[in-house]
Amino acid sequence: MKLNWKREMLPIALLLAMVIAGIYYYPLLPDVVATHFGYHGEPNGWMSKPIFFLINGGLFIFLYLLLTFLPFIDPLKKKVMTRFKVILLIRDATLVFFAVVFFVGLSAAHQGTLKVDLNTIIMAVAGLLFIVTGNYMPRIPQNWFVGIRTPWTISSEVVWKRTHILGGWLFVLSGVFWLVCAALKVSTLIPLVSILISASVSVLYSFLLFKKIQKSDNPQ
Repeated sequence: MKLNWKREMLPIALLLAMVIAGIYYYPLLPDVVATHFGYHGEPNGWMSKPIFFLINGGLFIFLYLLLTFLPFIDPLKKKVMTRFKVILLIRDATLVFFAVVFFVGLSAAHQGTLKVDLNTIIMAVAGLLFIVTGNYMPRIPQNWFVGIRTPWTISSEVVWKRTHILGGWLFVLSGVFWLVCAALKVSTLIPLVSILISASVSVLYSFLLFKKIQKSDNPQ
């Protein structure tokens, strides 16, 4: 299957927008920029200007290449290609999240203060990302790179499908919880717990389900 370049217009447009914004703002920024802010918008964390752009741009490009081209060399490529568009949708949602974080962070670095609550924005956008991801998780094909990859989901297509159905619901609920936390402006540590719980429950479920199926297939 060849890459559909029309399908790549969104991530390419996001990357170009980031590059243009970077070229415009780079000479306007001080050598050391504020990258972390307190609850009242005061800076309390800094980073050198080149490192700021290198990390943000490098991470975006890395994720794009990872989620776009690794499926082509996946040992389960035939299964992946049957629903490759689902992986691309999750990829695009992830890239939009990182682009939003970059633009907000760039604006704050230029102003030297945070006029909006960065934590609130990140939690809200992350919540939407988890909802989108959770909604499509049951449709992710069995593969080695995207999804809930455990020895038990990779070993059994039934375990993979049922684990991703459960995981999808858990991630959607976690996303809603993140949106509520963003509205209430609580610490990011609180919603992080929901993701850890969702991931842990999904992994444990895949193990228990695999053992159950294995036992039924090989009764004593």
